[in-house]
Amino acid sequence: MSKNPFYDKKSLILTILFLALTISITGGMAVIVISDPAVRYSQSLFRAARIIRDVYPDTINWQSAMLSARQAIFEQLDPFSSYINKEQLDRFVDELSGGYHGIGVSVTAEKRGLLIISVRENGPAAVAGILAGDIITKVDSISLDGLPSDESIKIVKGEEGTAITATVLRPATGDTLQLEIERKRIDFLHVPYAGITPDSFVYIRLLDFDAGATADLKAALDSLILINPQAVKGLILDLRDNPGGLFEEARRTVDLFFEKNQFIVGSFGRSRWESEEYYAKNEIDLPELPLAILVNSNSASSSEIVAGALKYSGKALIVGDTTFGKGLVQGYFRLPDGDGLRLTISRYYFEGRKFINSPNKANAESDGGIIPDLYIEYIETNAFYNELESSLALFRFAHEFQDEIIGANNTSETRDLWVARLKEFALADNFQFESETTKIAKYLEFQAETKNIKKVAAILTENSRQADKLYFKKFADFIWLRLRQLALERKFGAYRSYKDAFAAEYEPIQIAIRALKKGTKTGSNFIH
Repeated sequence: MSKNPFYDKKSLILTILFLALTISITGGMAVIVISDPAVRYSQSLFRAARIIRDVYPDTINWQSAMLSARQAIFEQLDPFSSYINKEQLDRFVDELSGGYHGIGVSVTAEKRGLLIISVRENGPAAVAGILAGDIITKVDSISLDGLPSDESIKIVKGEEGTAITATVLRPATGDTLQLEIERKRIDFLHVPYAGITPDSFVYIRLLDFDAGATADLKAALDSLILINPQAVKGLILDLRDNPGGLFEEARRTVDLFFEKNQFIVGSFGRSRWESEEYYAKNEIDLPELPLAILVNSNSASSSEIVAGALKYSGKALIVGDTTFGKGLVQGYFRLPDGDGLRLTISRYYFEGRKFINSPNKANAESDGGIIPDLYIEYIETNAFYNELESSLALFRFAHEFQDEIIGANNTSETRDLWVARLKEFALADNFQFESETTKIAKYLEFQAETKNIKKVAAILTENSRQADKLYFKKFADFIWLRLRQLALERKFGAYRSYKDAFAAEYEPIQIAIRALKKGTKTGSNFIH
């Protein structure tokens, strides 16, 4: 068969052009690789590692060496960017899905195993009979005694549809139980309570902004406000200790309160893909109601998007303490080995380009925060109360005397009696609190060089110790409220504990209601 001369010439020309294009592309790539400092320095590190491997005479712990190098990279970034392991990344994926697989409990470390802090209503653990205050000491044949809490939690968690046999110690009665618990998918509880206070104000507690949070908030607003708007005088949205979550959930929450096309928030990143402005689509037609948002220093990230957008638009009164100050949007990237990166990709801002985290302060732990219009000094942040709560004395006492506390009259005399009993219980349980004043006085007493100074310091120490004991009386109202809340939650669940105790009596809620009744205006102060 003869060849076509024209075809052969055309093929040759195309081949030459293809080779020229290939050389051009690879040459360009080589220039990019050489000029990219991230690639150039990583290649140098790789070459150094190979030389060390080949010629260094001693054994190298390469895992430890690479962990150190990895840590050094992230020390150059902000505190919220980090390398994360597979388990941490999987937890983030759970957040995106709006749930997790487990038995439906929150726990804390206890020397004998895992102490149950709360039980999800109608969850697998609740159905099996586990109560707050119980201690899981064994799962199947594995003892949790002495195990790190993260290992114990891994053992309790597992595949959906599988079951565990939990050995459970109930300290309140001294009983040891064997309970069969099936692992199931547990949807996140975003709104543990939504109800109407005696003053006809809607109060909603929102715990996070993980997947599904806005839908739950919208359902609460629908059921409490839209059905009978004339009966409602205002709304209190509680974002205390809300650590944030998904950016999109925060945006959609603000959207519930804004007019269509109103600016919500913008994000400013390195590239145009991470820089965008978001405007309201108006997904729900809420009536215009006075709105207050409770925040504290642990309200962060997405919580600050909601609080800031509503504050600077004049839509809400911010009540509480200055928020954490994390105005960053983060992205998650999975690596081939299953681990991943959590990286700040942009900073968000409000109307007028107001940033929480300034672009010039990338490494700041936090940078300002949302300043409240009405400041509250929360009892929960007091050092004495914090230590009392952390000791679990309140927790154990409320469970041991659960029915008596629930049945007690809610009077000042009853309060004083129960707080006095709690004080005896806590002191007998080795609870000790020393204020900074006591610690300084003790130090002066120890360092005193003369008898007279030592004597004076000893008197100061004793007086300060006695003053420390008065904190039980100083915070008696809140301690009594907390005891009732814990007892009610253990017996009836979180909803009843909010309804029958917290929502009607928590002082910051009452302060917010009084401010809304007076028509207190929102402010526009902002820390840059």
